[in-house]
Amino acid sequence: MSYRIIIFLLWPVLFLYTLKITLRDKSSRYFFQRLGFSYADKNINNKSIYWIHCASVGEVNTYMPLHHKLIEQLPDTHFIITTNTTTGASTIDKHNAARTTHCYLPVESGFAIKRFLNSYKPTRCLIMETEIWPLLYKHCARKNISISIINARLSHRTLNANHWIKGIYKNSLKQVNKILCKSEQEVIHFKQLGATDEQLSSTGNLKFALSAGSNTTKPISLSARPFCLAASTHNNEEQQLARLWTELETSTLLVIAPRHPNRSEQIQKQLNELNINYAVRSKQQAISDTTQIYIADTLGELTDFMAGAEFVFMGGSLIPHGGQNILEPARLGKTIVCGPHMYNFTDEVELLKSNNACIQVNDIKELKTTFTQLLKSPNSSMGTIAKQVLSQQGKVLENYLATLLNN
Repeated sequence: MSYRIIIFLLWPVLFLYTLKITLRDKSSRYFFQRLGFSYADKNINNKSIYWIHCASVGEVNTYMPLHHKLIEQLPDTHFIITTNTTTGASTIDKHNAARTTHCYLPVESGFAIKRFLNSYKPTRCLIMETEIWPLLYKHCARKNISISIINARLSHRTLNANHWIKGIYKNSLKQVNKILCKSEQEVIHFKQLGATDEQLSSTGNLKFALSAGSNTTKPISLSARPFCLAASTHNNEEQQLARLWTELETSTLLVIAPRHPNRSEQIQKQLNELNINYAVRSKQQAISDTTQIYIADTLGELTDFMAGAEFVFMGGSLIPHGGQNILEPARLGKTIVCGPHMYNFTDEVELLKSNNACIQVNDIKELKTTFTQLLKSPNSSMGTIAKQVLSQQGKVLENYLATLLNN
């Protein structure tokens, strides 16, 4: 069965999922743009259009330092940034970049894709990291839109996919002009998927580029109580961390910032079952002397919480999710702890660990020991080293800029 037939059969599912997210996030623009409507912007007609796709918040934050450089170097170009999520859209709005329009990526449908491309008429497309959409790539090729995958990486799921799926990806990569990989290991991975030497280069990890907004971070303070942050946590991690924290019998507050704030009610229910005293930021609940856990279920404050924390535990790593980006707390000079499952951020973890700038534990028992040690004797030098390590990676941005502008 062909890919197009499968997408056709899945269309009701795509529609219902789009409707679900629309109702959840209360965004009619999300609904219409994902389905191929409400794209045109009269202010950008007759301009050269660069289109960049960033799946969600992490990809947006990784890309934005390069974006500001491109704006400087291409004064006659307008930029369209697409995302799959409303949180990604909010992050783009927060950056307030010049000559930049956000819209949502059309779903994998010929109808929606053609309307998107006809509305904006981009001349070049930059895809962040891992997004391979066969129909999207095919329609771009038909319109001679140059595609470059930047900070390119392949997930474990893609590399371990069955032969049929890999065949689809291989055919899709034939439509790509350049694949700028974040490491030599990723070059090898893309070759396994059928990419050619002419397409591939190891340009470096864009996540190492310093964020333009890093100097404007305002550390959050919570009722004069010191706190530690569990950042970007996922389901089941909050429960494990909450149990651990109560066993430590510490006066330090644990702030839990879930990766998806809409899970707040679920987390609260779990904490109620554990009989834990907690407060919720979205409800503006006060923190008392007996509060053990504070749920930071708001958008746009994660970096500020990181800046104010004693140390940061990075979520997505106690469960086989693959981790979350540890470079943001590293830039802020924070001591970082992560669990065993960081396979989506192997390069980042290895860079920091090789410089004694990060602690990776093997399980929850080892995490308890690490937390106990850090609460008794904070390792401030580790955060300082982490910040220094990242400052030495500044040439990555220039490498990308030179490669993109010369091709």
